[in-house]
Amino acid sequence: MKPTQEQILSAINQLVRKNRITQMSKVSRIDLGLADDVEKLTQQAKDLIPDLTRDIDAIKTSEKNIVQADKLLTKRKAILEKADTKERELARAYESATDNASTAKREFKETEGTLESNEKNVEFYNKRLNKTKGKAVKTRSSLEKKLNALEKAAKDLGVKIPTGDASKVLKKLISLL
Repeated sequence: MKPTQEQILSAINQLVRKNRITQMSKVSRIDLGLADDVEKLTQQAKDLIPDLTRDIDAIKTSEKNIVQADKLLTKRKAILEKADTKERELARAYESATDNASTAKREFKETEGTLESNEKNVEFYNKRLNKTKGKAVKTRSSLEKKLNALEKAAKDLGVKIPTGDASKVLKKLISLL
Protein backbone atom coordinates (compact mmCIF):
# COMPACT_ATOMS: atom_id res chain seq x y z
CA MET A 1 0.00 0.00 0.00
CA LYS A 2 1.25 3.45 -0.97
CA PRO A 3 1.71 5.92 1.90
CA THR A 4 -0.45 9.07 1.85
CA GLN A 5 0.89 12.57 1.92
CA GLU A 6 -0.17 12.99 5.51
CA GLN A 7 1.76 9.85 6.51
CA ILE A 8 4.87 11.10 4.70
CA LEU A 9 4.66 14.52 6.33
CA SER A 10 4.08 13.00 9.73
CA ALA A 11 7.14 10.75 9.35
CA ILE A 12 9.32 13.67 8.21
CA ASN A 13 8.13 15.82 11.13
CA GLN A 14 9.10 13.06 13.59
CA LEU A 15 12.59 12.81 12.08
CA VAL A 16 13.02 16.57 12.30
CA ARG A 17 11.91 16.56 15.98
CA LYS A 18 14.37 13.82 16.86
CA ASN A 19 17.11 15.80 15.13
CA ARG A 20 17.82 13.00 12.74
CA ILE A 21 17.27 15.32 9.86
CA THR A 22 18.86 18.69 10.29
CA GLN A 23 19.24 19.85 6.78
CA MET A 24 17.13 18.96 3.87
CA SER A 25 18.32 19.08 0.39
CA LYS A 26 16.76 21.46 -2.07
CA VAL A 27 14.92 18.65 -3.80
CA SER A 28 13.38 17.49 -0.55
CA ARG A 29 12.19 20.99 0.23
CA ILE A 30 10.67 21.30 -3.20
CA ASP A 31 8.93 17.96 -2.81
CA LEU A 32 7.61 18.91 0.58
CA GLY A 33 6.46 22.29 -0.77
CA LEU A 34 4.68 20.57 -3.60
CA ALA A 35 3.07 18.18 -1.16
CA ASP A 36 1.84 21.13 0.89
CA ASP A 37 0.52 22.81 -2.24
CA VAL A 38 -1.25 19.63 -3.29
CA GLU A 39 -2.73 19.25 0.19
CA LYS A 40 -3.96 22.86 0.20
CA LEU A 41 -5.39 22.56 -3.31
CA THR A 42 -7.02 19.25 -2.38
CA GLN A 43 -8.73 20.92 0.58
CA GLN A 44 -9.81 23.82 -1.61
CA ALA A 45 -11.22 21.37 -4.15
CA LYS A 46 -13.07 19.52 -1.35
CA ASP A 47 -14.50 22.85 -0.19
CA LEU A 48 -15.64 23.70 -3.72
CA ILE A 49 -17.35 20.36 -4.40
CA PRO A 50 -20.53 21.09 -2.33
CA ASP A 51 -20.93 24.51 -3.99
CA LEU A 52 -20.43 23.04 -7.44
CA THR A 53 -22.82 20.17 -6.70
CA ARG A 54 -25.39 22.61 -5.29
CA ASP A 55 -25.15 24.89 -8.35
CA ILE A 56 -25.25 21.99 -10.85
CA ASP A 57 -28.33 20.57 -9.08
CA ALA A 58 -29.92 24.03 -9.06
CA ILE A 59 -29.24 24.42 -12.79
CA LYS A 60 -30.75 21.00 -13.54
CA THR A 61 -33.83 21.85 -11.44
CA SER A 62 -34.13 25.25 -13.14
CA GLU A 63 -33.77 23.66 -16.58
CA LYS A 64 -36.58 21.21 -15.73
CA ASN A 65 -38.65 24.14 -14.48
CA ILE A 66 -37.92 26.00 -17.73
CA VAL A 67 -39.20 23.07 -19.79
CA GLN A 68 -42.35 22.81 -17.63
CA ALA A 69 -42.88 26.56 -17.67
CA ASP A 70 -42.43 26.61 -21.46
CA LYS A 71 -45.05 23.89 -21.89
CA LEU A 72 -47.38 25.70 -19.49
CA LEU A 73 -46.71 28.98 -21.27
CA THR A 74 -47.65 27.39 -24.61
CA LYS A 75 -50.91 26.07 -23.12
CA ARG A 76 -51.71 29.37 -21.47
CA LYS A 77 -50.90 31.29 -24.64
CA ALA A 78 -53.45 29.16 -26.51
CA ILE A 79 -55.99 29.76 -23.73
CA LEU A 80 -55.24 33.49 -23.81
CA GLU A 81 -55.62 33.64 -27.60
CA LYS A 82 -58.92 31.75 -27.37
CA ALA A 83 -60.10 34.09 -24.61
CA ASP A 84 -59.04 37.15 -26.64
CA THR A 85 -60.93 35.83 -29.66
CA LYS A 86 -64.01 35.17 -27.53
CA GLU A 87 -63.69 38.63 -25.97
CA ARG A 88 -63.56 40.25 -29.42
CA GLU A 89 -66.59 38.19 -30.54
CA LEU A 90 -68.50 39.19 -27.44
CA ALA A 91 -67.46 42.82 -27.85
CA ARG A 92 -68.79 42.76 -31.43
CA ALA A 93 -71.97 41.02 -30.25
CA TYR A 94 -72.34 43.57 -27.44
CA GLU A 95 -71.81 46.43 -29.87
CA SER A 96 -74.37 44.92 -32.24
CA ALA A 97 -76.83 44.35 -29.38
CA THR A 98 -76.30 47.92 -28.19
CA ASP A 99 -76.95 49.23 -31.71
CA ASN A 100 -80.04 47.03 -32.00
CA ALA A 101 -81.29 48.20 -28.60
CA SER A 102 -80.68 51.82 -29.57
CA THR A 103 -82.54 51.35 -32.86
CA ALA A 104 -85.37 49.50 -31.08
CA LYS A 105 -85.69 52.33 -28.51
CA ARG A 106 -85.74 54.95 -31.24
CA GLU A 107 -88.31 53.01 -33.29
CA PHE A 108 -90.37 52.33 -30.15
CA LYS A 109 -90.46 56.06 -29.32
CA GLU A 110 -91.35 56.89 -32.93
CA THR A 111 -94.16 54.32 -32.89
CA GLU A 112 -95.28 55.51 -29.48
CA GLY A 113 -95.40 59.06 -30.87
CA THR A 114 -97.32 57.87 -33.93
CA LEU A 115 -99.76 55.97 -31.71
CA GLU A 116 -100.30 58.98 -29.47
CA SER A 117 -100.77 61.23 -32.51
CA ASN A 118 -103.27 58.80 -34.06
CA GLU A 119 -105.16 58.49 -30.77
CA LYS A 120 -105.41 62.30 -30.61
CA ASN A 121 -106.56 62.35 -34.24
CA VAL A 122 -109.23 59.73 -33.52
CA GLU A 123 -110.41 61.75 -30.52
CA PHE A 124 -110.45 64.94 -32.59
CA TYR A 125 -112.28 63.28 -35.50
CA ASN A 126 -114.79 61.62 -33.13
CA LYS A 127 -115.63 65.01 -31.61
CA ARG A 128 -115.92 66.54 -35.04
CA LEU A 129 -117.94 63.52 -36.28
CA ASN A 130 -120.32 63.77 -33.34
CA LYS A 131 -120.92 67.46 -34.11
CA THR A 132 -121.37 66.65 -37.79
CA LYS A 133 -123.70 63.72 -36.96
CA GLY A 134 -125.84 66.04 -34.88
CA LYS A 135 -126.20 68.36 -37.86
CA ALA A 136 -126.65 65.37 -40.19
CA VAL A 137 -129.47 63.91 -38.05
CA LYS A 138 -131.29 67.24 -38.11
CA THR A 139 -130.64 67.63 -41.82
CA ARG A 140 -131.81 64.06 -42.56
CA SER A 141 -134.93 64.54 -40.54
CA SER A 142 -135.68 67.82 -42.29
CA LEU A 143 -134.77 66.41 -45.70
CA GLU A 144 -137.02 63.34 -45.19
CA LYS A 145 -139.94 65.50 -44.12
CA LYS A 146 -139.48 67.97 -46.92
CA LEU A 147 -138.88 65.24 -49.52
CA ASN A 148 -142.00 63.34 -48.37
CA ALA A 149 -144.00 66.57 -48.41
CA LEU A 150 -142.69 67.44 -51.88
CA GLU A 151 -143.49 63.97 -53.27
CA LYS A 152 -146.97 64.11 -51.72
CA ALA A 153 -147.62 67.58 -53.12
CA ALA A 154 -146.38 66.50 -56.57
CA LYS A 155 -148.64 63.46 -56.44
CA ASP A 156 -151.57 65.56 -55.37
CA LEU A 157 -150.93 67.97 -58.20
CA GLY A 158 -150.28 65.13 -60.60
CA VAL A 159 -146.87 66.42 -61.57
CA LYS A 160 -143.66 64.64 -61.55
CA ILE A 161 -140.83 66.46 -59.79
CA PRO A 162 -137.39 64.90 -60.10
CA THR A 163 -136.30 63.95 -56.56
CA GLY A 164 -133.85 61.16 -57.47
CA ASP A 165 -130.77 63.15 -56.49
CA ALA A 166 -132.27 64.11 -53.11
CA SER A 167 -133.30 60.46 -52.48
CA LYS A 168 -129.79 59.19 -53.26
CA VAL A 169 -128.19 61.77 -50.95
CA LEU A 170 -130.69 60.89 -48.21
CA LYS A 171 -129.90 57.15 -48.52
CA LYS A 172 -126.17 57.85 -48.36
CA LEU A 173 -126.63 60.11 -45.34
CA ILE A 174 -128.73 57.47 -43.55
CA SER A 175 -126.05 54.79 -44.18
CA LEU A 176 -123.36 57.01 -42.59
CA LEU A 177 -125.35 57.62 -39.43
